Amino acid sequence: MSLLVGLPLTLFRLLGSFLLLALRFAVPILIAAAVIVILRRLRKRSAQYRAEDAEREPRFRGPVYTVDYKDVDDEDEKGK
Repeated sequence: MSLLVGLPLTLFRLLGSFLLLALRFAVPILIAAAVIVILRRLRKRSAQYRAEDAEREPRFRGPVYTVDYKDVDDEDEKGK
């Protein structure tokens, strides 16, 4: 009778120890994976914001010339 009670309890205890051992290794791995996923998402978002900021600014390809404007009276206004 003791074999009928002791064997299942021993098997459950053995199964529980394997489960706890698996959790001991799985939890840190899951935490590390979650941190990596979160960091990648944050980097993607920051890269998108940088790309949007770069699109807002004008792009100059080549030399930029400045022009001094001179006020000129319009001929139509002189004639009137």
